[in-house]
Amino acid sequence: MKRRALLHLAGLSLLPIGLTAQADSVFALTPSQTEGPYYPLEPIAVSGDLVLDASKLGGEVLELSGRVTDRQGRGVPGIRVEIWQSDHQGIYNHPDDDKRAQHDPHFAGAGAQMTNATGAYAFRAMYPVAYRSRPPHIHVKLWRGDRELLTSQLYLRGQTGFEWGGKLLSGMLDFAREHLLITPVRSDESQPYRAQFNFVIQPT
Repeated sequence: MKRRALLHLAGLSLLPIGLTAQADSVFALTPSQTEGPYYPLEPIAVSGDLVLDASKLGGEVLELSGRVTDRQGRGVPGIRVEIWQSDHQGIYNHPDDDKRAQHDPHFAGAGAQMTNATGAYAFRAMYPVAYRSRPPHIHVKLWRGDRELLTSQLYLRGQTGFEWGGKLLSGMLDFAREHLLITPVRSDESQPYRAQFNFVIQPT
């Protein structure tokens, strides 16, 4: 049931959300960002469902879906999409996080999916939260085989950190955050949040 639900969610991700068209109708590549200190040490299991028990999850469920495309907007199959993030307390399931013992046991913290024939992917993750000096975000990494294609982070629209009056960073980071935004929405409180993002890569 979970797999069918995730595939259905991926099937909804056909609009070019997260794509930025240039004047010649070629899409801009998705900007990269740093990996951060908590990339999983163990291989990430191929599972789109990071929520182990939604009824006991400390935070809110976020269904994240979209496509991986080339610069012409064509879906790229067979791309491994990895995500990892903190739980609702800002704690990572990683040995270098000194609060790991308090990590929500109902949240895996990381997952991976292979894009299908149309380049679609889908995850059931957690609505990201701010922690320490970081705004809410989800880490992502894309692979083709053993070749790393992209490492980046997704931010919540309106919660990138700039809105809090903090010091503006370089123009490059400004651009990256502008083009790494998701907008989670839900119809009512009984439903999970949903968000879409399409990654644009150079697959060769």
